[in-house]
Amino acid sequence: MKLSSLLFQAIAASAAAIDTSVIDKRDVVFNVRDFSASCVPHSALCFYSFNVVHTGTMDVLGYECTASAVGVGVPASLPEIQNGTCPPSSRTFDVVRSEDGITLIVSVQVSRLSFTRGSYFIHNEQIQLIKGVTPTGDYTAYVGPKDFDLERIW
Repeated sequence: MKLSSLLFQAIAASAAAIDTSVIDKRDVVFNVRDFSASCVPHSALCFYSFNVVHTGTMDVLGYECTASAVGVGVPASLPEIQNGTCPPSSRTFDVVRSEDGITLIVSVQVSRLSFTRGSYFIHNEQIQLIKGVTPTGDYTAYVGPKDFDLERIW
């Protein structure tokens, strides 16, 4: 009886250690490099541009993703994007605005019915109004890290 009690304690301790390691590990599915987002001074047009690598695959160079849209307000704020492209791959991306910032979501179809999706949240503190040389030259730009990871979302 004592042996089974010790065995049970050892298994429980191992399970607790495994659970902790699983919880602490992030599920990174994409790496973003060279992220840029800004609006054009003296214009309402805004651009997003970055390179995205699908982790855990043979993809090492990534694909260039770009999109442009009319910004919101004056001076223009970074707008939402739906179905931004990363040619020639099947990857797409969305930018979703919220009160606290914007979320970048990258998606790739991996089978007929399955997609891999990853997201990264950009806080409002990383989106700033840049003063231009003239009053109408002010513009909005992302000023956070250029490289970051996107974690799996379902």
